[in-house]
Amino acid sequence: MVRKWLASFFPSPKKHEEIQIVSLHDRLQLNKKWQKKAPVSTLTSQETTIVQTILKETSRLNLNNVTRTRAYWSLYRRTPELHWAFLAHMVSRNAGWNMADLKSILNQLLSYDQTAVFFRFLEKANHLIFEDAYPQLLLYEKSKKDRKDWSYLLPHFGVSSFMTPIWELFIEQKSHERDLLAVALIINEQHFLEKQVMENVFFQEKVIQSFSFQMQELLGLTHILFPSDQSGRIALFGLSVQQFSSLASRIDIGKSLYTLLFKSTDVLEGSSAFAEKNPHTGSRADYYPDLFTAQKTPLKLYSPPLTSVWPNQIHPPEKRKDWFNPEKEIFHFFSLPKATSAGPMSEKHLAAMIKLSGLNHLHKLIP
Repeated sequence: MVRKWLASFFPSPKKHEEIQIVSLHDRLQLNKKWQKKAPVSTLTSQETTIVQTILKETSRLNLNNVTRTRAYWSLYRRTPELHWAFLAHMVSRNAGWNMADLKSILNQLLSYDQTAVFFRFLEKANHLIFEDAYPQLLLYEKSKKDRKDWSYLLPHFGVSSFMTPIWELFIEQKSHERDLLAVALIINEQHFLEKQVMENVFFQEKVIQSFSFQMQELLGLTHILFPSDQSGRIALFGLSVQQFSSLASRIDIGKSLYTLLFKSTDVLEGSSAFAEKNPHTGSRADYYPDLFTAQKTPLKLYSPPLTSVWPNQIHPPEKRKDWFNPEKEIFHFFSLPKATSAGPMSEKHLAAMIKLSGLNHLHKLIP
């Protein structure tokens, strides 16, 4: 009720015209494979070794947001055809900054319990997406190295049946299907997140429906930023997140960010240069050292390295249920926007920091 009242003061984001990215032939092939769901096979000793090695490597790198974010970048550098890996790297940087904000910029606006719950929400989502997606990326890398399609092993990692035919198609003709794979991974990970996190009753009540979360979103304080090194000067690109609780909206956000990152040469080259020069720490000083500092000083906004303020978390194993139903229409998601609301964000980001500073100051005045 509160959200609807607040939303009445803010315009809804415009929906842009979409370009379909899957051909009729590919639709028929994918539908055929989805309808014919193959049983999970018994593993040979070689296949067992592959699965165990990938699971072990994924677990090793799934330690915290910093290790995950750096792992995405490292894998993208090895396999640049996996566009989604770079998108995941850039978005995961933002998750790390948001986690660190809870112990700095947002610290005075939230109670101790709210801070802990918000961190738990961000960390769980970041952890689960890595746990689901990274084995897929490593299995593709193994397939590429061996010149053998190992994608039929995906069910042994708990990956949705939605993804196996997508990977088979990509491996068969990857030069033509990079957008399709990236969009499919966006679709898959957001549906997975919906089942594992967004529908969780605890997170629904304590985070998604909370007044603090909704106010930040509606005031434009929830930005996804792509820092871009433009000849030594950092420019910010990205968008303001709205309607994060909506599955369709999150998929649209992912596609808009992908379009911004990979359909603009300047943004792609600048963001790649930034990622290469600036290892992720979780501090916003990584991209804006003139405004933020990793050490407390009176002249700049404090933004600490993530691992200095949040310990590594232990995540109990999750029960997984395949979200995909081949009887339901899914191809309406397979598109990219012709134009996108994502774009330059430097001024908007600075304005958001001023808003936050004002809110912090107001909070101090309230007894």
